Amino acid sequence: MPADDLITQGAFALYQAENQHRITEFAKSANADAAIAADFNDYKQRYLRKFQDLHASLTRLGLTITRAA
Repeated sequence: MPADDLITQGAFALYQAENQHRITEFAKSANADAAIAADFNDYKQRYLRKFQDLHASLTRLGLTITRAA
């Protein structure tokens, strides 16, 4: 997987973890996936930066983020 995909997916996971209350509300809508995707898109740059910072911090500690197979 390209690194950019890992960063984007990590950013989305971080968004979900920090916004569970919003995800719960969006889940009540008829098109929950589209609502969640649209909301993430509004905050995407913020979460990309946050996850990139987390990734860099872990890398400096000698830790690696990988995707489970």
